[in-house]
Amino acid sequence: MRVLVVTPWYPSLEAPGAGVFNLRDVELLSQQHEVTVLHLTHPGASLAGPVPGDTREFPTERVPFVLSRPGTLRGAVAAIRRLGAQVDLVHSMAFPALLPVALAKTGKPWVHTEHWSGLVGAAPSPQAKVARAVLKPSLSRPHEVVAVGRGLADVIDRVRSVPVTVIGNKVRIAPAGMSALPMTGGADEPLKLVGVGGLVPHKGPLAALDAMIELNARGIDASLTWAGVGPLDQALLERSVAAGVRERLCLLGHVDPEALGDVLLAHHMFVLPTDGETFGVAIAEALGHGLPVVTSGVGGHLDFLPPEASRVAASESAALADAIVALRNDPTRWGNAEIRDYAETQFSEDVRGRHYQGVYASASRRAQIEKR
Repeated sequence: MRVLVVTPWYPSLEAPGAGVFNLRDVELLSQQHEVTVLHLTHPGASLAGPVPGDTREFPTERVPFVLSRPGTLRGAVAAIRRLGAQVDLVHSMAFPALLPVALAKTGKPWVHTEHWSGLVGAAPSPQAKVARAVLKPSLSRPHEVVAVGRGLADVIDRVRSVPVTVIGNKVRIAPAGMSALPMTGGADEPLKLVGVGGLVPHKGPLAALDAMIELNARGIDASLTWAGVGPLDQALLERSVAAGVRERLCLLGHVDPEALGDVLLAHHMFVLPTDGETFGVAIAEALGHGLPVVTSGVGGHLDFLPPEASRVAASESAALADAIVALRNDPTRWGNAEIRDYAETQFSEDVRGRHYQGVYASASRRAQIEKR
C-alpha cells in the first residue's frame, strides 16, 4: 500500500530530536508499505533534508505550516492534495495535522495517530486550550484513530463513534545480556541518576535536581545526568551552583537516539518527575535498558510500570528522594536483567506492526463504505 504520512512533529535539520516517535512509526510502516512523509514544518525552518544521519529510503518533503499562522494553511493543504493523489491511504500523526488533512479532502482512507498530552486534563496553556476547543471535533473525521495510551484514547472516544485503537510507541531495548549499572544498596555506594526529556517544566528536571540535592544532604553520594534540551538549562546550572553540587550535575543536551542507550546503561536509576505522559517512551526505554524507575504524574506510563522496578511519587524533592532510597533498598526489587527482559515482553515491534495492519484494513473498509 502507498501511504502518505503527514505530521508537524518530525526530526529536521534544526531539531533532530523532535518527533522521533513519529519517525520510528514511519520506519515500522515502511517495512510493509511504500511510505512518503510530508513534514509540516515551522515557517522559517529549513525545507531541506534528510535529517542528519538519516539513510532511510522513504522520501520526505517539507512545507511550512503552523496553526497560529493561517496564511500557511493553503500551502499545506495544496501539498497534501498533490501527494495524496498518488497514494492509497493518508496517515496523519499529531493534533495539528488534523485541520489541513481534513481540508484537503483527498478521498482516501484516513488514519490518525495522536500523541498530544494536552488533550488529557487541563490545557497546558491558553493557546493549547483554544487549539483543543477548535480542533478536538476534527478527531471524529478520520476513518480510524490510534492513541499511544489508554487515557488519551478514552478522551478521544468521547468525540468518536468508532472506538480508538491503542498502539504504544516504539521502545528501544538493550541487546540481550546488556543492562544498566547494578545497585548493591551499600550506604557508601555512589548513586548515578539519569533523566531523559526536554528541559521544560512539565518534564520536571528542576524537581529531579532538587531530589539529587536532597539525597546529598542526607549523606548519599548522588549525581544526576540529564539528556535533553530546553529553556531551563540555565536555571538548572544556577541552582546546582547555589546548592554546591555543580560537579554532580551533567547536562548532555541533545543526544542522538542511537547513542541514548549507552547513556542509560552507564547509570543506576532513571528519574523523571513528569506532570504526565501520553505513553512515556523515555520511561519505557529506561526499563528496556534494565534501569529501575522513579517517576511522577499521570498517564500511559502508569499502565506498564511494574511495582518490582519502580516507584511513583509526588514531584517534590523529599518525596522523590524517599522513593529513590526506598527503591534502591527494596530487597524484592528486580535485578537489571529482569527489568530489561520484562520490557522486551511488553514492547514488541511485531505486535505494533500487526495492530497497524489491522487499523489500515479497517480504515480502507470504512472508506469504501462511504463511497457507496
